[in-house]
Amino acid sequence: MKVRPTSPLFEPVECEAVVTTQHPRSCFGQPVLVLLGPEGGAVGPLEAEFAGYEIIEATPEERRCLLAGGYHLKGLENRASQPA
Repeated sequence: MKVRPTSPLFEPVECEAVVTTQHPRSCFGQPVLVLLGPEGGAVGPLEAEFAGYEIIEATPEERRCLLAGGYHLKGLENRASQPA
């Protein structure tokens, strides 16, 4: 998956990410967005909304998991229900 922040407070750099339930920030098995790389880490739904993260590329399963985790990212809702 690829995401990018759109908030003017963040540099708009495209980065690799995964959505997983196998992370300490995954509360009670809820999916959490994890940015990969040296400055990455887990990003909760409120943090992701604050940064204005936009989905650049994601599979339908990743999109469904993000919605299930309470994420409301740009480019997410309009494609999450489309078949693969």
